[in-house]
Amino acid sequence: MPRKPFTDALSLFDALVYTNEYRLVIDPAGAVLARVLEWRQLLKERIGVFKGYHRMPGIPLLEAELPPNYERALGESIWRGSAGLAPFRLHMNGFAHTPDRRTIYIDVAEKDAVAPLRQRIADHVRADRGIKKLGVQVAAHVMLPLATGLKAAEFEQAWSLLAPHPFTGEVRVHDVVLLKRELADTSLDEHVRTFALEGAR
Repeated sequence: MPRKPFTDALSLFDALVYTNEYRLVIDPAGAVLARVLEWRQLLKERIGVFKGYHRMPGIPLLEAELPPNYERALGESIWRGSAGLAPFRLHMNGFAHTPDRRTIYIDVAEKDAVAPLRQRIADHVRADRGIKKLGVQVAAHVMLPLATGLKAAEFEQAWSLLAPHPFTGEVRVHDVVLLKRELADTSLDEHVRTFALEGAR
């Protein structure tokens, strides 16, 4: 009698297990965060609630959709990836948008400073077999998103509001923050853990 093909339990998670969206970000904090929240409120008044409005602002490093029982392993991987890294500064360099005009963001001048941090943490997270198999999305660009998922008319209104105003600011990156949310457009981010960048430990 032929044996039934083996089905990896991990391939069944999407159908059988409740998952959260986990997002690791650099928290802009301070004056930059306050300005971002102010601009987003103005955009909401102009174009209504847009995709990403309910997310906490942050410079994204990576995302993963995981069952809650992976949360501890994810946190430990991020901790190992951030260990030994020193704080640094980033300068915000005005409003910009993606080529498809669906995302408006604040540009970050020191992209090369973020890339090694992002890659090192991603490598440690992907070293966990289960997390790697379920999938980790590493942010392709270094940016501070302001509005995402914009339709053409929404973009035109939003850009006309933001483009005339220069935006500069400084962010001292002394930690990275892990957030989680349920998989719904209106779900709010929940703080999971903050990982300090303290140099050699």
